[in-house]
Amino acid sequence: MKKPSKIGLNIAQIHQISDRLFQRKLRENDLADLNPSQGRVLFALKEQDLISMQELSDRTSLSNSTLTVVIDKLESKKLVKRVPSKKDRRKHLIKLLDKFQQDFERYFKIVLEMSSIYYEGFSPTEIDEIEENIANILKNLEKQERIGA
Repeated sequence: MKKPSKIGLNIAQIHQISDRLFQRKLRENDLADLNPSQGRVLFALKEQDLISMQELSDRTSLSNSTLTVVIDKLESKKLVKRVPSKKDRRKHLIKLLDKFQQDFERYFKIVLEMSSIYYEGFSPTEIDEIEENIANILKNLEKQERIGA
């Protein structure tokens, strides 16, 4: 009998430990009112502002229902705003508000710290290989998720 891969377990453990460490770093940098999911959304909006909920869901891998809750909380903190789409009145785009700009430098510093923790001891070539392999695993999972939808 073939031995099962540990990748699923390892990824789950990485996710759990990473979230706890990230949350601790947020607290240490006076950003404790943000959780990792909210940070992911804000980071995605920093890269491209005024995007639809669907595009934001695709960029963050958050389900639509989870994303709605996250956006509601970010909106109550006055970090984002829903803006009616000019192309389709039924849709809203999500806009990053200026208030987060003040905190972005501290947030981005934490993201860089986390990256250095992830890749401690790896060569640049190994980092590139890991990034490529993880991106391929993500594509495989997304493909299977679409098939099952």
